[in-house]
Amino acid sequence: MGSVPYRGGAPALNDLIGGHIPLSVNNVPEAKAQLDAGAVRALGVTTATRSPVLPSVPTVAEAGLPGYDTGLWWGVVAPAGLPPAVKAKLERSVAEAVKAPGVSQRLLGLGAAPVGSTSDDFAALIRAEYDKWGPVIKAAGIRGE
Repeated sequence: MGSVPYRGGAPALNDLIGGHIPLSVNNVPEAKAQLDAGAVRALGVTTATRSPVLPSVPTVAEAGLPGYDTGLWWGVVAPAGLPPAVKAKLERSVAEAVKAPGVSQRLLGLGAAPVGSTSDDFAALIRAEYDKWGPVIKAAGIRGE
């Protein structure tokens, strides 16, 4: 069996629920409502640690593929050359907003685990992801346009 590319998680979830495909890899926020409704069952999360949103679901590594670690993340980016004072204020404001109880609970309810890290931490994450996946993307001939 090969992979079937979809134009998003919703069509893949529809086909999974309809019995047209046997499994799908989706983002937790995208699948959360269907998981909560019992329409689909989570078999594993792809991150190195269990999701705070789905704490009873094992990681793929725990389920038998040691070293498996890939996840989804979002962040706020700004133009290069942003004045340091503006960058610092933006970084503080975003971290505070993400950690605010109402926002944090809403994100968790949607299936996202809020972090609110520093811009240096986020830049390191982006670099690590690029270092990990860049060669795979290039080898597959995928262009980032």
